[in-house]
Amino acid sequence: MTATAIGSYATAALLKSRLGVTDTTDDTALTSICDQVNAYIEGPQACGRVIAPVASTAIKLDGDGTRTLHFPPGIRAVSLLELADYTGAAYATVAATDYFLRPGPATLAPGWPYTRLVLSDHPAGTHWVFPVGMDTVRMTATTGFAAIPDDITDVALTAATRAWHSVESAQTDIVGTDDMGRPMVSRFFSSRDLGTLRAYSVNIP
Repeated sequence: MTATAIGSYATAALLKSRLGVTDTTDDTALTSICDQVNAYIEGPQACGRVIAPVASTAIKLDGDGTRTLHFPPGIRAVSLLELADYTGAAYATVAATDYFLRPGPATLAPGWPYTRLVLSDHPAGTHWVFPVGMDTVRMTATTGFAAIPDDITDVALTAATRAWHSVESAQTDIVGTDDMGRPMVSRFFSSRDLGTLRAYSVNIP
């Protein structure tokens, strides 16, 4: 089974440590549970974002004619920003001094990524706003969190532990299963843990 989540919030190694398991007999099953929990955390029903570091990649976005580009998944750093004047136009590099990541250091929560890219009100270059159009913005950036927060790891491992105990008890403590007879991972998150996930969610208005 191939993992579908970017972040490894729960891993078989960490889960085995919490369970006190020292053999490799159930590694496949434990890994499967961790993969399901990780996918749930990143899915739209939970956080709707990656709560883990994502390597640098080029991302294309639509400009809207304003100075501010919102990026809810979070930006850690931008190494290159390019703008096209209209849909399909050639990209031109924007000087690093002509844009800023916000919120600023004084208000950014420790460990959290920036959520806005703002163009300077006094640019050295020619762009004052993000041009209106499709894919008129191309930024090469690292996204997600600098490191997986400890409370997210705890939520993931707690859910995975509950799921494993349910498997060991023939799923007698859960209400339902999916169409393949597997326990629904969503049932292993307590209201407290769901509250933690919602604090990181980008799906909440």
